[in-house]
Amino acid sequence: MATQCGHVYCLDCATFHFSRSEPFCAVCRKPQTLENMVRLYLDDEEHSVRVSAGEETGEGGISSSPVSVMSIERAGEDAVATIERAIAGREDVQDALLACNTFVNSVTPRERAHINQELLRNIASQLTLVQNSLKDNEAQIARFKKDLRAARAKEAKARTQAEEQGHLLLRAEKELIAAARRLDVQKEEYDLLHQQCVVAAEDANRQRVRAAKAENQTEEFAEEMKHWRERATKSTKKYYALKNDLKQLKHAAQSRSRHSQIPAGSDDLEVV
Repeated sequence: MATQCGHVYCLDCATFHFSRSEPFCAVCRKPQTLENMVRLYLDDEEHSVRVSAGEETGEGGISSSPVSVMSIERAGEDAVATIERAIAGREDVQDALLACNTFVNSVTPRERAHINQELLRNIASQLTLVQNSLKDNEAQIARFKKDLRAARAKEAKARTQAEEQGHLLLRAEKELIAAARRLDVQKEEYDLLHQQCVVAAEDANRQRVRAAKAENQTEEFAEEMKHWRERATKSTKKYYALKNDLKQLKHAAQSRSRHSQIPAGSDDLEVV
């Protein structure tokens, strides 16, 4: 079966590929439906009739139609171009293999002898390149898998470390909560001590004021005591002066009394 764009598919590939939603040609990606495809070959009954007729006419078999061979060769060239684009990275490898598979399935044994052998060798060469590319991709995939396993091992190790760090963090958070509670208790104690210190400071200020008043009173008492001491000293001096004066007066009085008791003209000596 051939598409409107001239690319050939076998019946199975055409039925599978163009029965999907929004189908397109795997070679040129033009929109194509299964209903619009062109059947290139006869049914089995018609084919058997044509073969029988050929044997009877002595033709020795049915030759391929030039149009059919050209369409197949064109499909082969498109498959080669698709494979080359896939090798260059500009086309999906699955689409390239699908185009190549479509070309291979479209070639029947009676048409194989009429296909350009260079085209077939080119397709085989391109498929070999694709196979080598796939092998390289498999090697890369193996390396990627190895790297992925190593990365998963590292991830598991990192996850284990993260879990340990999480446990440590949880423990640290619990310790932080306990420390915060202790800090709250200490803050309450500090506030209580601060209040007590404030009260003590106020008491100290009051005591300081009282001490200042007492010191002033003491100084006043000291000044007053000094004043009274000076007055006492003066009084003492006056006392002793008066005492001396009194003693002298007494002595003078006694002297006068003795002189008055001695008779006049007496020769007696006065013993003092």
